[in-house]
Amino acid sequence: MSANRSVSVAAPVFPVHDIAPRNGPAGTSVIIVEPITADVAIGSPHRHAFTQLVLVERGTGTHQVDFASVPIMAGELHLLAPGQVHHWQADPGLRCLAILFSEDALDPLGMLPDRIRELLLLGAAPIAPSTPALARMRRFFAAIKDAPSPETGAYILAALLHECADASVEHQTLGVHSVLTRDFMRCVLRSPDARLTVASCAARLSVSAGYLAEQVVADTGSTPGRILRTAIAREAQRLLSGSDLSAAQISSKLGFSEPSYFSRFFRREVGSTPTEYRGLGTDAAARTRKERHAS
Repeated sequence: MSANRSVSVAAPVFPVHDIAPRNGPAGTSVIIVEPITADVAIGSPHRHAFTQLVLVERGTGTHQVDFASVPIMAGELHLLAPGQVHHWQADPGLRCLAILFSEDALDPLGMLPDRIRELLLLGAAPIAPSTPALARMRRFFAAIKDAPSPETGAYILAALLHECADASVEHQTLGVHSVLTRDFMRCVLRSPDARLTVASCAARLSVSAGYLAEQVVADTGSTPGRILRTAIAREAQRLLSGSDLSAAQISSKLGFSEPSYFSRFFRREVGSTPTEYRGLGTDAAARTRKERHAS
């Protein structure tokens, strides 16, 4: 009689793409505007270490975002948050304009409104603006491309993100409709902490965990657990790219009991270890294992 053996199946590890700016090392604060066509659209699943906002000018097909099929339609936008898994399945006529920006590109603006932070946290696809809003967005894309300084580009980008948030609310792809979800999002976004759980957040908000989950899913399309994990991962990315804190210090700051647990969590959520993420674009060994978007 043979003994049963448990077989562990490793979760897929998707390549992490960073930004290769025209000038300076990859991974620095940067905003880049570049075209995407069918011949350069990446057809295999991968993640980003940056945020990407894509305006579809023409073309058809599907954009796979977190394993969900999003139809490609001219005049719509797709915002990809860092860590989301995506790839393109488009026809040869695809033509898009994309803005790629690093985690700290908007730092000069200070604290962003909650709805913008939610948009950047979760991503949104598709965003379907009205005809007047789309015209304004196209002007913002052009202005960002020609911005005389990164600071000017950041302010224009913030205005563009406000337009995206407005369009998302109108089409209910990003909508905090209840006071409960709004309070939950504020709690998560303002103090990302690994010690937070859905149950502890529900208790803080004087509701049951089940009711909180039901309301948050209805309002955002995401579970409270996913939002908690994503917020912690985004804060870890910001600290790794924008501070001199060690991975162990960041682990402690974010409420992890052990640095090893933080490292496993980060790899699962982002696709690389904290050390690899910090070394994107600067560590030669990491470059051989991760592709980069080139501008």
